[in-house]
Amino acid sequence: MGITNHDSKARRYTILINFSDQSGNLLDMIVLDVPETAAGGTAHATARSNRNLTGTITAEVRNALRY
Repeated sequence: MGITNHDSKARRYTILINFSDQSGNLLDMIVLDVPETAAGGTAHATARSNRNLTGTITAEVRNALRY
C-alpha cells in the first residue's frame, strides 16, 4: 500500500488492517508500522498475515494513527 504524508513535516504511521473472506468473516488482523515519511512524500508498505489465508481475501484499513 502507499501512504502519503500530507503534513508539512515528517511523520510516522501505525495502521490496523483487517483481512476478511468473501462473506465478510474476519480471518486475521495486523498492525503495520510505517517508517518516517518525509513531508509531502509517499511510503510503501506491505501488509502480510501470519496465517495461511486461502480464497478471495480482502484487506481493509480499519484505523490509522499519524504521529
